[in-house]
Amino acid sequence: MSQRVDYDRVADLYESRYLRNDYSGVEKALAAFVERARIERQRVLEVGCGGGHWLRWLDEANVNVAGLDPSAGMLNVARSAGGARHLIRGQAEALPCLSGSVSRVFCVNALHHFEDPAAFFREARRVLNADGGLMTVGLDPHTGHDEWWIYEYFPETLIADRQRYLPALRIRELMTSSGFDACETRVIQHIPRELTVSEAMTGGFMNRDATSQFMVISESEYEAGVKRIHNADAAASGRTTLRSNLRLYGTTGWAA
Repeated sequence: MSQRVDYDRVADLYESRYLRNDYSGVEKALAAFVERARIERQRVLEVGCGGGHWLRWLDEANVNVAGLDPSAGMLNVARSAGGARHLIRGQAEALPCLSGSVSRVFCVNALHHFEDPAAFFREARRVLNADGGLMTVGLDPHTGHDEWWIYEYFPETLIADRQRYLPALRIRELMTSSGFDACETRVIQHIPRELTVSEAMTGGFMNRDATSQFMVISESEYEAGVKRIHNADAAASGRTTLRSNLRLYGTTGWAA
């Protein structure tokens, strides 16, 4: 069984992932998704906003955006970083918003952390207005299409992710049953990357708090994976390549 991630504990370090990784595809998809709300100055809500990266990005684009997260530590980071004007502490399954008060709801790499995704979809539909839309962004480790050195050297992370992440088909089914129409999934970002072990270490990619995949496995499982990497690198005389070939999927649905 995977461990829960204590986001209050890692809040100060969480935002560094946006310095290590390219999210240009997510930016493009998110900008298109909120464009009508931006023009009409309607409210956009990010659920699972974390340290506020996407809130700041949208605020700079003149989007009327608010963020919700259950972690006080994460919200403190978002507040300290600025740009996030409306921050709410709450749960995805019980959104503290009036019915029909929001034009767009989105979550980026957050759905797999929600206790009850089906309840979240029902709540998202409740708070959306008649022309509202919902978008979720995340991995789908069920497809078998992706390659990731983390899954290779830390096999427990793949087991955990297949428990945490819903397949895209199931996401669409839950959205449809919650009152969404025209639900579709597409790849919004393809992320190929190759790193040497040295680059992964100096760039922070192997830090325990670098990704939730490391944080949901035990300390012994994490240390065993690090040892596998160093053993492989030693056997290859320092020429081991850590490969990633990941896809981020965006699933959208519209108020029926």
